[in-house]
Amino acid sequence: MKALRYIILFITASVIANSSIASGELEIPGGKLTGALVDSANTKPLSYANVALYNSSDSTLITGVMTGDNGEFELNSIPDGNYYLIIQYIGYQTKVIKNIDVSRQDRKVELGKIQVEPTAILLEAANVVANKSYTEYKLDRKVINVSQDISNTGVSAAEVLEKSPSVRVDIEGNVTLRGSSNFKVFIDGKPSVLDGSEALQQIPANTIENIEVITNPSVKYDPDGTSGIININLKKNRLKGLSGVVDVTAATGDKYAADLYLNYKTGNFNIYGGIDWSDRKFYSDGREYRETYNADTTEFRKSISDQVWKRNGVNFKGGIDYYLGDKTILSLGGEYGTGGFGWERTRKIHDYTIPGTQDRYFIDDNEFEWDRYYYGLNASIIQKFNQKGHELRVFTFYSSRDGSQKQNKVEKDTDPFWNEIAQNPNLLRSIEEGPSSRFRIETDYSKPLWDNGKFEAGYHLRMNDDEESYYLDNYDYTINDWVRDDIYSKMTTFNRTINAVYGIFRHEFKGLEYQIGLRGEYTYREIKVLNTNDRSLVDRFDYFPSIHVSRRVNEMNQFMASYSRRIDRPRGYYLEPFVTYVDENTRRIGNPDLLPEYTDSYEIGYLRTLKAGNFNIETYYRNTKNNITRIQYYDAAEGFLINTFQNLNDDQAIGVESSFVYDVTKWFNVNLSGTYYYYQIEDLTGDTKDVRTSNNYDGRLITSFNLPTQTRFQLNAAYDSPTVTAQGESEGSYYMDFTAKQEFLDKSLSVTLKISDILASRNSESYRYGQGFYTYNYRERESRVVSLTLSYRLNNYKEKPVIGDMEGDEGGGM
Repeated sequence: MKALRYIILFITASVIANSSIASGELEIPGGKLTGALVDSANTKPLSYANVALYNSSDSTLITGVMTGDNGEFELNSIPDGNYYLIIQYIGYQTKVIKNIDVSRQDRKVELGKIQVEPTAILLEAANVVANKSYTEYKLDRKVINVSQDISNTGVSAAEVLEKSPSVRVDIEGNVTLRGSSNFKVFIDGKPSVLDGSEALQQIPANTIENIEVITNPSVKYDPDGTSGIININLKKNRLKGLSGVVDVTAATGDKYAADLYLNYKTGNFNIYGGIDWSDRKFYSDGREYRETYNADTTEFRKSISDQVWKRNGVNFKGGIDYYLGDKTILSLGGEYGTGGFGWERTRKIHDYTIPGTQDRYFIDDNEFEWDRYYYGLNASIIQKFNQKGHELRVFTFYSSRDGSQKQNKVEKDTDPFWNEIAQNPNLLRSIEEGPSSRFRIETDYSKPLWDNGKFEAGYHLRMNDDEESYYLDNYDYTINDWVRDDIYSKMTTFNRTINAVYGIFRHEFKGLEYQIGLRGEYTYREIKVLNTNDRSLVDRFDYFPSIHVSRRVNEMNQFMASYSRRIDRPRGYYLEPFVTYVDENTRRIGNPDLLPEYTDSYEIGYLRTLKAGNFNIETYYRNTKNNITRIQYYDAAEGFLINTFQNLNDDQAIGVESSFVYDVTKWFNVNLSGTYYYYQIEDLTGDTKDVRTSNNYDGRLITSFNLPTQTRFQLNAAYDSPTVTAQGESEGSYYMDFTAKQEFLDKSLSVTLKISDILASRNSESYRYGQGFYTYNYRERESRVVSLTLSYRLNNYKEKPVIGDMEGDEGGGM
């Protein structure tokens, strides 16, 4: 009900604001474009052909329609500007009409009869509508065009990013960007209900138009996340009528997924919605070796394990855009989801000591399950004024989630051959649960200045409220019942409010484009442990500047540079000042004195546009203060390994990213990218400061083969080098995937076959050592996974084309 009140209040205010502005600067409805398509050979009308209008400056789709029975079309409500028209029809050459001007002086543009030529040999015709590059570079972001990679079918957003420079995904699906997991996830420019890697693992790639990786965001965005922002733009079809896409995926090893998305545009309304479902299991096995040191005694552990990770969920989302004339857009949206993840793990463990006082064999069955449900509501209004680029945007968002994390453990003593020798195994269970809510409101204003300048300013409010309870029970066979362990049972509340204001000035002068901004944030945060009355308070003001510069020397060469200051605030459970059970030998203790991380990030880049591709190179330097790192130490008094969190003094990374994309022929494309960075971290966990460094590098190769039978093949290969952590090292890894895609029915139906990790080489290996301990872990994941995806596109649900290197207005067919 609280969320509903927020939304109703916002809509009421938006309507009032719209009514008050309507009598001011608003213009009369925009321009109209009409025409009729005919066959150039016999002048017969072409009915049900696709007609789409694009902005000449950035290839943005403005509107579109299908021709009627008489071949005629009419496009309305077109803002002033310069456009090009793309006409597509099965069996005919694609036609492009450029330099269509709509202005106050010429509101009605009549193109008359437009002759379209049949394609003599459709499959051999040249393609005027160029494929987008898989990766595009803009002033402040890198854009990954998901649909250009056929291996992105039937996978998640995390697996899409895995093929991008500087992004790594570990065996459990956790994502790091330039070596850091501290990034924020947005969906269509709005905050995700879920966080970080969890959000990326839930979003099916089939529903994504593109992914923006913003490593140095401007001050308009939240400064949270030391390595930047990942913004996922979902597909929306803006052509009139009903369109949609449905995908079904099945893979070996019990992996299944399906999604359905529909879009309907008519008049002033655009309505969209969909559902996605997944139920996936990921199998692996591994081994662990551990030593802990206590006076003159060394404790050893050797274990082997079998594990299955489980991820499942159902997500519903939808929304509506309402165009109140040419200058006002009201949007409402929401999503609801259920699901979770967890694991089932069996470990065979041998614990012993030297000198020999302990020698125990046992089997540990551990089941963890995180079930949750969540929903999010959002509303926005965009009010445009007469001057192009002059607009006011108000956005509000509310989300809530609840659920529980349950763990059940069974320990069975055995002989050295793993035969059970005890009748009453040790039984333990824990549960962590509690609701969480988020509310935000944003007001953003932009105003063009002079000929090539722009000023932006805004106010943002963010509010987080969390409650959490943790309980641990042991089974007592003497009373045949569960007994609560009060040492580990806690209840906490987390409340945080952030008020922010920002200002940005952008200008372009003789090919030099620059943008400077400053953001100020006031944070008030309180954490309470209710059953101990412990309290932690933050009352702080921070500032965050940003600078972006771009110099386009000519159409082929562009230089870019940027700087931003970022923050990563510690998560709630990092701060909890009590002991939490992890396993029989490990406990976790939060650190209420943790400070936020502050990062200064610098980048310089160069982009070279080639006739059939592009080359990009980018250098970066990132310096992080108060680095938050999970550390371990051995508590000899309690006999446990302790996981906790600590501010390390400094964390530095300097590196180079490069990519090369080229169409070697019309049927063969190469996408090669790589990263090198020098990483330095100071380990303060011991009595003396230990500076650890590593040279890290990775490479990605994507090769695509396109046959004239609407068949595509793709081979992906990747390598990630070894790297250091605060207390150890991780070994390198490599893998190779193969994908084949066949399209039918004029690309409406497609079948995609993918084989992942065909070399069975994608394993993980790591070492950790510190005060009183040494550990080694090896994990071998499921390999050679075969997946099959069927995809069907309803009506005109197509990717947006862009104008490529064209000499004339006409070219080959689709």
